[in-house]
Amino acid sequence: MSTGTTLPDTAGTVIVGAGCVGCSAAYHLARLGREDVVVVDQGPLFETGGSTSHAPGLVFQTAGNRLMTRMASYTRELYEDLESFRTCGGIEVAYTEDRWNYLKRKRERGQAHGIEDGELLSPGEVAERVPQIDEGVIHGGYYVPTDGKAHAVDASATMAEQARSAGAEFYGETTVTDLETSDGGVEAVVTDRGRIAADEVLIATNIWGPLFGDMVDVDIPLVPCAHQYLVSDGLEALRGANREIEQPLLRHQDRSLYFRQHGESYGVGSYNHEPLLVDPEDIYGPEKLEDLGLEYPSLREFTAEHFYENTHPDHDQTAYDAACELVPELRDAEFESAINGMFCFTPDGMPILGPTESIDGLWWALAIWVTQSGGAGSIVAYWMEDGVPRLDGERVDATPAHLSRFQPHAGSREYTRGRGAQQYQEVYQLIHPREQPEVQRSLRRSPFYERQAELGAEFYDAGGWETPQWYETNESLLEEYDVPDRPDWLDRGWSKAQGVEHQAVRDRVAMVDMTTYTGIEVTGEGACEFLQSLLTNDVDVSPGRIRYAAMCNEDGGVLADVTAARLAADRYVLFTGGGNSATLHSRWVREHAPDDGSVSVTTRDSSLCGVGVFGPDARNVLSPLVEADLSNDAFPFYTARETHLESLPVTMLRLSYAGELGWELYAPMEYGARLWETIEDAGDEYGIVPMGWAALDSTSMEKGFRLWGTDVTPEYNPYEAGIGFAVDLETDFVGKDALVAARDEGIDRKIAPITLDEPGSLVDAGHPVLDPDTDGDEVLGYVARADYGYTIDAGIAYAYLPADVAEAGRAVEIRYENERHAATVRDGPLFDPDRERMLR
Repeated sequence: MSTGTTLPDTAGTVIVGAGCVGCSAAYHLARLGREDVVVVDQGPLFETGGSTSHAPGLVFQTAGNRLMTRMASYTRELYEDLESFRTCGGIEVAYTEDRWNYLKRKRERGQAHGIEDGELLSPGEVAERVPQIDEGVIHGGYYVPTDGKAHAVDASATMAEQARSAGAEFYGETTVTDLETSDGGVEAVVTDRGRIAADEVLIATNIWGPLFGDMVDVDIPLVPCAHQYLVSDGLEALRGANREIEQPLLRHQDRSLYFRQHGESYGVGSYNHEPLLVDPEDIYGPEKLEDLGLEYPSLREFTAEHFYENTHPDHDQTAYDAACELVPELRDAEFESAINGMFCFTPDGMPILGPTESIDGLWWALAIWVTQSGGAGSIVAYWMEDGVPRLDGERVDATPAHLSRFQPHAGSREYTRGRGAQQYQEVYQLIHPREQPEVQRSLRRSPFYERQAELGAEFYDAGGWETPQWYETNESLLEEYDVPDRPDWLDRGWSKAQGVEHQAVRDRVAMVDMTTYTGIEVTGEGACEFLQSLLTNDVDVSPGRIRYAAMCNEDGGVLADVTAARLAADRYVLFTGGGNSATLHSRWVREHAPDDGSVSVTTRDSSLCGVGVFGPDARNVLSPLVEADLSNDAFPFYTARETHLESLPVTMLRLSYAGELGWELYAPMEYGARLWETIEDAGDEYGIVPMGWAALDSTSMEKGFRLWGTDVTPEYNPYEAGIGFAVDLETDFVGKDALVAARDEGIDRKIAPITLDEPGSLVDAGHPVLDPDTDGDEVLGYVARADYGYTIDAGIAYAYLPADVAEAGRAVEIRYENERHAATVRDGPLFDPDRERMLR
């Protein structure tokens, strides 16, 4: 459509941004039946000047998590169908032994999440496909034949054309100057060519995203960064190259480089330099671009010092030298073009998707690379149309990309720039899953922090909270408890203190910092009726009782699992996990609360601290301290009491994630230091140990308790996740219709506990479960969660498997670091199935 055409006055949906993400969203909305969609962009259609315009279009499908891998695979399939994708394969090479072992694991993660054709190549096999490399400097490569190159601008134009045929309209050279809101909802998009009243607005502008956040006072934790891309003159190894047959894309992640063929020339992309951050308001406008001779606003002048000098803090080689070492012919080549191209990073490296809580109808799809662009458009389109994120119609866990995952501190520029720079620096680095961020730490500390530091706590960052994983002082008990060694990768960033704490809670008593748990207080005369409509279990119980329940979306996917404590007729507290649970789960509760004043929702994420006291001696430690009677008759399992521990007001819940006798005790934050000290002193005669979350995690696995975000996610319903016992279909709640259908139709897959057959053996999450009766790689499912069970003395994995495979006694294999580990499906729980220890 001509850019001179008058803009419409109204639209059902306005999408700001006509790059590959905005066009994908419009295309998918059109496929879902939306006709009244208008897309605007400040640049020309469809080479708009954003990241889409200069992106190299590399689609390496195997990503760091399940969501990103699924989005990339969908993008490849979509763009291939649209004839905007060239399948040439992709190879990641290993410069070090560490990287080679990592690529073994990466191939397995790909297998686990649907990449069926990945294979490991020897150095010679890599050179057969990319003959210009020096095979003598690598250990091998990971090759996915279906990876390739997306033509992002062509894909955008093709998706737009199909969306137009369904009624969508596209306008280029139209600059948005404001977003109008009123009464908590979006009203209009104001442009330099007129105002468009709209029911919904989707911001898909990537590097400009924070500027739109500023218009409506919404924090968008995103920072643009520049990286370098150069194209050489012709290489001898590529002379006479068949333009219909391209070499595989190449990644040299040990030196933060990637390569792709341009006919007889070779492109070199480099992250091998210090982070080059750009403030969104400082992105060049037309006059500056013209002065600098730059084509797009998303470009910066090429800075030769960042290519020919070593400025990356983690590398000891310049980008140029590293590129020439792998591709020696580049040493004699000239580079015909060179740019610094912008894209963007969030504090955790994930996209930003979803609706704004404070403004109805305002949506975001940002920080998305070409690799995931098609999938992101599908997810956000389903979300906008049906209220549930789906990928190609299937349930998907979009939680890692949800806008509401960010905590309040993430809105600061200092935090976003600090963490964004670290994400850039580490984008190609070999980062261990347990490796913690170094910048922007110690933002949120429990009242126990100083004492925990004295005890040698290893702190992990969880939504800004410093959360102890284990305590080095407990290594002194290794003479008492046997803890098996771990293989190299699984041993890194780990301490045998975890095994000590795991076993100590089983035979004495331990105390755990529960401060990161979030209490969502629901009060008012309508509290019970409201929670009955929201939670899967019947929570109309007498005051003092606790119910375990799930919160589901309309598709029946589990959004959270909570313990609901009814403290009075008109007062409940829902306890959920730490990290981003405080914002994600409380938002869902607030959004569904009635607006008639009968219910009040208060999130207690920073006003309460908590200590869990678990183990056979828990009652002995606590009884002399608290006013409540802790006997079984007076304080039975799954009940709650408001009482006092000495002079401290506490809410006590009789439950234990470790699967032992125990209580969780919550108090106002200012009482916290005294709470810890009092319990620690009283427990001294019983050998009380401080216990970190690593041991709590492994003890919970033995007991069969689920962990939201790993083995329970919105991708699965409660029956699949093994928590169907928390569903009461006699009540009416969000997602009930989907669960009734699941019950009636039966489920095709479900989670199952697996133990490794070899004593002391251990694997990691994200690896494929294989059929041992086949010689090939028939993938049955994937490991959602894994650890060692120190009480049962076996490696444990929880895996989603076909329902007919998830039967006790079934032999399976788990592939880890290119070896197949024999394992057996078990009945759960693996420890104390009759709950005798929790009920004593």
